[in-house]
Amino acid sequence: MRIDVHAHYWPASYLDKLVELGRRDLVHAGRQRDDFDDRLAEMDSVGVDIQLLSAIGLNTEVAERTGAVEAARHINDVYAEVVARYGGRFGAFGSVPLPFVDEAIAESTRVLDDLGFAGIALPCVVYGKPLDHADFAPFWAHLAERDAAIYVHPVGSDSRGHPGLDAFGLEFALGSTVQIAMAPLRVALSGLSTRHPSLRFVFALCGGVLPYLWHRYERNLRRGLEMSAVAAVGAHYFDWIKELPLDPDDPMSLLRHFWYDTSVQDIPQAVRLSKESVGVERILLGSDAIFASLTEAVQMIEKSPDLTDGERTAVLDRNAQDMLNLPAPTAPHPSAGTRR
Repeated sequence: MRIDVHAHYWPASYLDKLVELGRRDLVHAGRQRDDFDDRLAEMDSVGVDIQLLSAIGLNTEVAERTGAVEAARHINDVYAEVVARYGGRFGAFGSVPLPFVDEAIAESTRVLDDLGFAGIALPCVVYGKPLDHADFAPFWAHLAERDAAIYVHPVGSDSRGHPGLDAFGLEFALGSTVQIAMAPLRVALSGLSTRHPSLRFVFALCGGVLPYLWHRYERNLRRGLEMSAVAAVGAHYFDWIKELPLDPDDPMSLLRHFWYDTSVQDIPQAVRLSKESVGVERILLGSDAIFASLTEAVQMIEKSPDLTDGERTAVLDRNAQDMLNLPAPTAPHPSAGTRR
């Protein structure tokens, strides 16, 4: 089953609701078409059975508790209608009103149990707090009881932390790749994923710069574990490493428990580096539609010189289905004959 785990839908009714709730900065934000015929035609042309929608990526935070709940419920209801209207061709990662933990727990229950969504979509940080923040502990415990899938995607307005990233689109092109690389490291090194091993984390953009800097960060961890840099930085420089849930023989192993999507059509080398760092079985098809091209995302995998035919099949047609615990389709997709 071919599943695109990374697709967006920001309908006019949702953005208008956010403006109504006080988000005046979204008055002129793009409203996407409610007609999905073009999406379906492209999905059919490249043999994609299901596309998972999420409203993450755009900053949709509402500071007031009641408004945050209203906004989350609104977009989840819209997505539920789309899922029903198109007979299973679309699924969704639901939105929740964090940082309001009790309300986020309640909406996640509705999303997973009542609406039957594939999982929950979250930004890398919530009002300045990383996902592993202690305030969110009850929320994670609740999701772990449901073995939930968590889709994590950077938010451009959160990617301006370094001076100079606030112009020329640098926050999206550069800052977001650092933001999304930070997220799996925090989830792993904080012990969040170790405390709740049933959670299934999926990170967008192949983990951003993570596969490029994999060996650099691994070397840094090994310096701390082996205390090999004491002469240069002193005995207390790596005190933080003592409490981490690391395997001394393979300090990056926790990151191989997560999944990463391929929404990096313009950087095909990321697939090779992800294969080398986390393994092919942890790479999922992701397009970033409609911001980016589903066709190009599929073609990047089909034409990758760094994957065998079996590995291409795993990335395109098997890994996401296995991660989501979905049964095999009862009938082949109409475009199945065009697949490699």
